[in-house]
Amino acid sequence: MEDTGTHAELKKKSLSGIYALMVRQVFVKAIFFAGNIILARILVPEVFGIYAIVNFVIQFFSTFGDVGIGAALIQKKGELTREELSTTFWLQQILACFVAGIAIFAAPLALKVYPSLPTVGVWLIRAMAASFLFSSLKTIPAILMERNIDFNRIAWVDVGENLVFQLVAISCGLMGFAAWSFVFAAITRSLCGAVLIYALSPWRPSFHCRIGTVKDLVKFGLPYQGNQILSFVKDAVTPLFVGAFAGAAAVGYVNWARNFAFTPLMISEGFGRVAFPAFSRLQDNKVLLTRTIERSIRMMTVVMFPVTAIMFALGAEITHVVFTDKWMPGMAAFYFYCTSPLLIGVMLPMYSAILSLGRSDLLLKMTAGLIILEWSLGVPFVLKFGFNGISFSQPIIVAIFYFVYKHLLTTEGVRLTLFCNVRSQLAAALVSAVTVKATASTINASVAVLFLLLVAGFFVYAILLFLLNKGIVNEFREYLAKMLGKGVERV
Repeated sequence: MEDTGTHAELKKKSLSGIYALMVRQVFVKAIFFAGNIILARILVPEVFGIYAIVNFVIQFFSTFGDVGIGAALIQKKGELTREELSTTFWLQQILACFVAGIAIFAAPLALKVYPSLPTVGVWLIRAMAASFLFSSLKTIPAILMERNIDFNRIAWVDVGENLVFQLVAISCGLMGFAAWSFVFAAITRSLCGAVLIYALSPWRPSFHCRIGTVKDLVKFGLPYQGNQILSFVKDAVTPLFVGAFAGAAAVGYVNWARNFAFTPLMISEGFGRVAFPAFSRLQDNKVLLTRTIERSIRMMTVVMFPVTAIMFALGAEITHVVFTDKWMPGMAAFYFYCTSPLLIGVMLPMYSAILSLGRSDLLLKMTAGLIILEWSLGVPFVLKFGFNGISFSQPIIVAIFYFVYKHLLTTEGVRLTLFCNVRSQLAAALVSAVTVKATASTINASVAVLFLLLVAGFFVYAILLFLLNKGIVNEFREYLAKMLGKGVERV
């Protein structure tokens, strides 16, 4: 009875958290998407590439400004002590200041790695170091909110940060600040985020500090952070190799294609942040965890499959009308990058489940393998096909890691049945995508036409899904209603 009650309470908080993040994140990402459209129209691809390179350099240094204790605090069983939180906070600040100092001192080396980077890039990198320092201040309040699945307040912080970034970036872009527009926006976003999260959180740092209290946390944290570092190295193939080989403009095209293709991920971000702490509470009950993962896959793919498939079908028309034809050289990369958001509804619950079981060591090994794949496939593809080749490895990597995730979960006693949970959504999404693409090819694209095609595509999908699997439609309605705090009756 206690387990059932606890699970019901956890489920309620998780659904509330997903809803809070989803509503606010969709709203914020819509504004972010609109901001990117404005910036893409007023700035050239090279400016986007310069900022991507500068941001990459700062991210490179920032990966060494953490030891993964934050994730360990979320995953840890039992209550967190004041000493653990305070020690983690001060350790984080020491590492952040040290890393920022190195970034400022080493900034000129970027010109040797990127010959196409203008000399102002050195000062862009130094300025961006301030953004990293402000962001580090948010660590503990954010951890406590995530651990308690208190995503309502986290969502407000996300809203504030992203709105500030877009307003500052657009304003500076219109005034002709070029790459500085993004840097000023990033610094302002980090500062506002730190102020806002402390305004919403009762936690305040104290001077309690004892390294011994975090030793056990480090055992989980170091492999986890190692996984983060390796993930960064994996993603570095674009800004590092493509930037050095093909120049800043090529990085701009690739980043644009990736960001455009990954737009549907705004829907899944809320789930990803809730799933880790929620699954962690169920780690000792493998049967219940398995059912929860399968249900999460069903609910996520109901949305992610049609959104990604229809965006894939209308990608060229959207680019022509919204972003302008100057971005067309990146379309090949866009199509291949769509593979990731298409399958995120399957992969993300599996990834979160592995992490919730405390197997950060396995994720570390998998990420090391992913780096080998990204670089061993990406580099020759770029040399052979140009900068778009960096995306050609995506379908291969996604397919490999699906089987790896499934095998790892099976060895941990979590035996998932996947195909029967996604086949109806996949079939309906493919038919709706083919329908809107066939229609789009016969008429002249405009903003109004694109809107009507999107609406028609989702309408066709909904009808097909209802005909193919009425049960999953009812399940999704109930799932959505619980997030909204309302009850519905079965059809």
